[in-house]
Amino acid sequence: MNSLKNILYAIVILLSANTVFAQQTLQPVNFHNLNQTPPSENTLAYSDTPENVNPYNMLILADSTVVQQNAINYPPIKRDYTRLGYDTAMYFGAAVISFGILYAMPESVTNWDKEAMKENGITYKWKQNVKAGPVWDHDDWVLNWVTHPYAGGIYYMTARSSGFTWFESFLYSAFMSTCFWEYGIEAFAEIPSKQDLIITPVVGSAIGEGFFYCKKSILRHDKRVLKSRFLGYTSLVLMDPFNTLLDGLGYQQKVKVQSNVSPVGFNSGTNKAIWGLNLNVQF
Repeated sequence: MNSLKNILYAIVILLSANTVFAQQTLQPVNFHNLNQTPPSENTLAYSDTPENVNPYNMLILADSTVVQQNAINYPPIKRDYTRLGYDTAMYFGAAVISFGILYAMPESVTNWDKEAMKENGITYKWKQNVKAGPVWDHDDWVLNWVTHPYAGGIYYMTARSSGFTWFESFLYSAFMSTCFWEYGIEAFAEIPSKQDLIITPVVGSAIGEGFFYCKKSILRHDKRVLKSRFLGYTSLVLMDPFNTLLDGLGYQQKVKVQSNVSPVGFNSGTNKAIWGLNLNVQF
């Protein structure tokens, strides 16, 4: 039991630390302090260089060019039902694994009556538990106030990272925690819990919204936390595991956005370039 608590404490501390780190890294970027490579041919919308442009102005022109190609589109610009469907399917696979882990734990931790499950069958136990619930459980506080809110945050992020609003993501978290877990997977072993039905989606959604802003910050900084890719990927996996897995497998939304800030003309009177924003959206 002590080892389980230590693992959960470590997860909470790591999430808290990464949250702080992600917010600290959200600072304006000074492009003049970066070692930039010269702009490529397709970077400049106006490639003909006037003869009266002096080298100094061209140096400023090259140093100030900011190009953002194939930028990470987060959150998605529209609801991605396909992504949400893949994520939900993975939940069912992960639920089987989670059920096996919980079943292997001591009854003092889960309060599961394994003998009744073996004697009468799992389906019989599920029906009895659903009819008897919900009740106020007496699980360890770590399960009720750490693991369940964290799970609610993961449910929330699953929808939030698929382009849904905060309210829609809350509804998804409530649906998954109620129908999928309390009255679904967990009901095979124990009676649904009153506090879990409330704590998981409510507290979990608040935590999930914090995860959402942290993920935006991490992605904006090239998936790094404190300039570390390891901390960046670790944070993304802990905050949004299924979407991070999908992205790692190469899933991309059909909408691709490419934008850049580049000179679109030249004012010979002021000897300065005219800047413009180019936006390319492919469906």
